[in-house]
Amino acid sequence: MLVFALVALAFRNSSDDGEPAGSQASIEEPEASSSVPAEEPSEAETDEEDADPSASPSPSESPSPSASPSEGEGDDEGSGGGSGGGSADAPAPERPEDHCRPQDVVVTFDFAEKEREVYGGGAKPEFKVTVVNVAEQTCTVDVGPEAFELRLDSGDDRIYSSADCAKGNSKEERQLSQGRPHEYTISWDLERSFTDCRDGGAKAQPGWYKANLRGDHVGSVDQLVFQLKA
Repeated sequence: MLVFALVALAFRNSSDDGEPAGSQASIEEPEASSSVPAEEPSEAETDEEDADPSASPSPSESPSPSASPSEGEGDDEGSGGGSGGGSADAPAPERPEDHCRPQDVVVTFDFAEKEREVYGGGAKPEFKVTVVNVAEQTCTVDVGPEAFELRLDSGDDRIYSSADCAKGNSKEERQLSQGRPHEYTISWDLERSFTDCRDGGAKAQPGWYKANLRGDHVGSVDQLVFQLKA
């Protein structure tokens, strides 16, 4: 009986020693499984964050291809629209009666009375035009009302042009020596003009006006702004 009791006690102790090992494994398994879900959301969030920045540049990039054709079109217009290329190929004048080339002439445009920008009581605005030949050869320039057009506008309203129905021979050719300025004055009689030569006798109203000088030899001159008062 004593031997049987010792054998039974030894068997019971061996079974008790195995139980803690099983309980320890059951605690470690949840810790291992909990780490897996924690990694999966982080990867999904990273994908979403990476997707948002990649989508945002597409609207800002879409206008850029459309801008490049417009720039190309502007370059084409600038290269073919100007008359400077054709005038540069014109032969240089060799005699005084030969016409000056546009690049041989410098033109200035200003008020006849310096810095007078207000006219009232029926005063007529007057403008001074100065033409200078900068070439070595004396040459001829047409300074008539069509070749050197005075254009007056009020806002978008075309008021007057010296080229409208110019009477008689509108050409006024002048032989210009090098460096000797030719000056003349254009006066406006305060009446409107029309391309169809109608005789309306319409007087200009008080307000602000813009004066521009146009022509093949004019080049780039300043626009003059003045005011008419009653």
